[in-house]
Amino acid sequence: MVYTTAYYVAYLIVCTALTAGLARVLHAAGGVFLRDCFSNRVEMVRAVARLLDIGFYLVSLGYVAVTYRTDSQFSSIVDVSEAVIVKFGFFLIVLGFLHVFNLLILALFRARRDPSPPAAVS
Repeated sequence: MVYTTAYYVAYLIVCTALTAGLARVLHAAGGVFLRDCFSNRVEMVRAVARLLDIGFYLVSLGYVAVTYRTDSQFSSIVDVSEAVIVKFGFFLIVLGFLHVFNLLILALFRARRDPSPPAAVS
């Protein structure tokens, strides 16, 4: 029972720390990209940034809620660590794929807005 409690606490702490830290980084770095995509239309940039933030939190919290439960029987702290690392790894993979997907969608939006090809560098 002690190890199961340690698993739940560790999984929540690790996922919460990642979600909070990553949200700050993505929001700050994403602002530059969004301003470029939306031609510095401040209201549109703020709205899209807010919607992306909400989507990030919903996906993150939803994934953690769905994967939180475990049926594993832990006999040592090593078993706890392995279980947390595996679940955390899948969490990272899901967030990574979603991040790349968002970037591709925004890049397509930007390309559609600005169909002129980039200037050739000589």
